[in-house]
Amino acid sequence: MTSESALLTAGTGHGPGVVDPRRAARFPRPGTGGARTRWRGADPHLRDLVRDHATAVGSPLLEDDSAAAACEVLDPATLLAGPPRADRPLPLLVVVDAVDESAVPSAVWEAALAAGARAVLPLPARSDRLLAELAALSRPDDAALVVGVAGGCGGAGTSSLAARLAGAAGRSRSSGGAGPEGDVTLVDADPLGGGLDLLVEAPPTEGGRWREAAALRVEDGEALRESLPRVDGIRLLTSGPDGAGASAPALAGVLAALRPRGGTVVVDLGADLVPAAARQLDRLLVLVPASDHAVRAAARRLDRWDLPPGLAALVVRRRGPLAPGEVAADLGLPLAADFRDSPRGAVPLLDVRRRGADRACQELLEDLRDGGAR
Repeated sequence: MTSESALLTAGTGHGPGVVDPRRAARFPRPGTGGARTRWRGADPHLRDLVRDHATAVGSPLLEDDSAAAACEVLDPATLLAGPPRADRPLPLLVVVDAVDESAVPSAVWEAALAAGARAVLPLPARSDRLLAELAALSRPDDAALVVGVAGGCGGAGTSSLAARLAGAAGRSRSSGGAGPEGDVTLVDADPLGGGLDLLVEAPPTEGGRWREAAALRVEDGEALRESLPRVDGIRLLTSGPDGAGASAPALAGVLAALRPRGGTVVVDLGADLVPAAARQLDRLLVLVPASDHAVRAAARRLDRWDLPPGLAALVVRRRGPLAPGEVAADLGLPLAADFRDSPRGAVPLLDVRRRGADRACQELLEDLRDGGAR
């Protein structure tokens, strides 16, 4: 059925990964989580799986109507027993004990579509998607600002922009103090890139890398963050000398783990990992040089990514004949910022300029914290 496929894949991340059942989470501590997740269903196995996922993103499970909730999660029996409701007051997710999508009964798909569900998720195969949905729907007020940076074409300069954006967040952390709410984490999620640690000339240091991060459970966000090496006060997650980089399941788990910890998370995204991160980003900044060739490549990537509405905003690198407004109009994206190249040889985080990319990143960060793009 076409409608079944559309329901499942709209806004999804690619690269499904199986997430093992979780032990009781140590983090976040009571009182620091987001809104609750309401469970409606009689299947104890599915209930326990949903509880583990909800706890991992700081959204305690609620099994009655005694408190407000951010979303509802239903099992198939409960979905099929109730009348279809397209006007449900809360976002709806449906979880199914099934090997994969092909094993979900047609009646469940039809009822979910009629009820206006965001997704039908077979567990445990779609555990990563369930984590992303719950994290996005139940985000607490003190959760991290998660910003992705992706290139509209090859060689756009996304790593440099991501590093400068993280640097701007680090310089503004005086208003947030030295606690977790002021922490800044820079995540290298471009497996084919040259490495953010080399770009910012980070000295060799001990600390967590992608190999260790991929092995952690989602509820271990505090341990993950504390394990990361620092460069000029910025926590840095990279592949390290062993070359083990980000994968789609590992990236989804890391972002779900870091989001409840507060502060700012900037993710340098390779093109193939944009869909895996999309549901957990507050904003995706698409960097495009001001040339016809770059605009055409960016249009193709945007079409392939199939992003949630309103997620992407444009940053124009003024290296080409087009004006920033022309690039924005051609791509149909809001213009978040534009800048001229930094001098050749300038090192992000180390060489901070009053103008150019550093100034644009400072203004852009303020706009992001205000929740918009100009």
